[in-house]
Amino acid sequence: MRRRGNGTARALVFAFLLVLFGLNAPGLLSQSQIESPEAPRVTYVLLPKSRCVVAPPSLPADKCPTGTLPPPDFITAINWIAADGSDFEGAIGYEDINKDIVRVSFRVVAATEVKDAPPGTFKVGQIFSFEPPAQTSDKGAFDFRIFTTVPQDVTLEVTLEDAKKNISQPKIFSFKAVGPEPIISGIVFPAEIPLRAEQNVLVGFVDREGQLSRVFFQLVNFDPKRVGDCTLPIDPNGLDVSEQVFGEKEGQLSFTISCNSAQRIILKVVLVDRQGNRSEQSVLRQRSTFEFIAGRKVADGLFFLDQFGQDGSEPGAFRRPQGIAVDSKGSIYVADTENHRIQRFDPDTFKLTEKKPSFVWGGQCLLRTGAGCSDPDGGGPLVPGDGQFNGPTDIAVDAAGNVYVVDSGNHRIQKFDSTGKFLGKWGTRGSGDGQFETPIGIALDGSGKFIYVADKGNHRIQKFDISGPTVRFVGKWGSECNLTVTPPTGRCIDPDGGGPLQTGDGQFFEPQAIAVDGAGNVYVSDTGNHRIQKFDANGKFLLKWGRNGLAQGQFDVPRGLAFTKQGILLVVDQNNNRVQEFNADGTFVRQWGEQGNGEGELNAPQDIAVDSAGNIYIVELLNNRVQKLGDLKTQ
Repeated sequence: MRRRGNGTARALVFAFLLVLFGLNAPGLLSQSQIESPEAPRVTYVLLPKSRCVVAPPSLPADKCPTGTLPPPDFITAINWIAADGSDFEGAIGYEDINKDIVRVSFRVVAATEVKDAPPGTFKVGQIFSFEPPAQTSDKGAFDFRIFTTVPQDVTLEVTLEDAKKNISQPKIFSFKAVGPEPIISGIVFPAEIPLRAEQNVLVGFVDREGQLSRVFFQLVNFDPKRVGDCTLPIDPNGLDVSEQVFGEKEGQLSFTISCNSAQRIILKVVLVDRQGNRSEQSVLRQRSTFEFIAGRKVADGLFFLDQFGQDGSEPGAFRRPQGIAVDSKGSIYVADTENHRIQRFDPDTFKLTEKKPSFVWGGQCLLRTGAGCSDPDGGGPLVPGDGQFNGPTDIAVDAAGNVYVVDSGNHRIQKFDSTGKFLGKWGTRGSGDGQFETPIGIALDGSGKFIYVADKGNHRIQKFDISGPTVRFVGKWGSECNLTVTPPTGRCIDPDGGGPLQTGDGQFFEPQAIAVDGAGNVYVSDTGNHRIQKFDANGKFLLKWGRNGLAQGQFDVPRGLAFTKQGILLVVDQNNNRVQEFNADGTFVRQWGEQGNGEGELNAPQDIAVDSAGNIYIVELLNNRVQKLGDLKTQ
């Protein structure tokens, strides 16, 4: 490092020699001297002095000296010098009311460690200093020169000392001493890009020889099934930029990216010069990878990933679907309600423009009249209607892959294997134990031994043991109580006769969905009362929250329930066209969704499910589709 004062060309001495002479560090001064109102102040440090880089920890733009700002679009500029022994001139701005600064000191705060470091290498703890020329003004600038032959990232701390031993607060600045390899000075990119929209990626470069030739983009993390839906600046031979930037020692290149499907991509950038030197060979710190997400952001950490379905009766289409479930292998089951069938989808078979089901089973059968009912095995042990439905509304899948379907219009539950083979059934219309009146929701507990059914028309929950060869009724709770009218209708009661519970606690008005947490607690969408109720595994009332409305924690026809991997309860708020998230104690976490038919929008959402990777699936009644949402950053 060399110093030059007030424009004089007289060089003083190599700074690293001053270290050998053992100059004292200004850090030995007392705190009172540092904080003295008469202490000088460092206002800025520029290196090179001709440009003020507006990036932390450099100056804000409005503090940069006139004429030192880089062009507004040059947003990847950095402080750098060539590590070739050349002198580079810097400037230190100062203010001092006494005009008696007698020493300028630099201390190395951080520097790239160099093995077998040659002379002139910056090392942490080194101190360089010089005596500036006498000041004639209380503000101005001292010039200094700096040079090195060793490529390093260097951070220096500069302080000023006056004749009374007052010392300035330190000012930190950093620079790169650039070797023969080109380096990436910065990458500016959109973290999220809308689908089917072109976006720019800016790559800044420094090449001290002015010989940059090619830019390579390499895929680091991507979905091999979807990456073909993106237009990326990838060429196995690299993108030739030699004519574009010939002779330029620094600059900024622009590239475009776009995607037609939701995905997360990480790209690596490598710069190569005409001599074959590569940026990845440099010892200097540089950002070489960047990541972006293509897709619509629904909420923080939640993006639209995919969708399938449309109105219709062909395979893959839906007619007012109401239920959804995902098994441990990622297969998706949809209760296609008004097509009276179940459809199973396997995402591994999906193509961008074609998402067909792997299995479809069912067909309409109204058991009450026999209309449409057929004998599946022609006089065998099965009876007409087995495997058929009248408005299926919900699905649960156990650990073995068995599928339980709420056959709502026939007031029963049917059991199938994962391909739709009929295995069994239980329930008839009625109000007795094990009977149903328009059942609508179903859920398994964590053990897979017990299953809960929302018996909508009977305003109750029923619990069954499915672990044995036959299904066994275990218990029930709830009765009709409509709290939305004044006075409440039904048989609303105070469950503890003046105790802490309130009238209607533990009762329902058309409950429609159930979820069970890891502790075995049961959560019920008390749909007609626009609230959620929580019970233990045997139906003991624990708490409730919600009422009719639009505010946070209020509902307008709450429907499907599901838990995330983090134990957050997702509640489908049908008529508000949103999903609300809660902790297990009913504390509101956040909400997302709005009405519409676009990506991430909802129209009468019905049910919700979460797969083992944490992706969320929502089935919509009026959009006749399933949407997949997830945190692409975790994929």
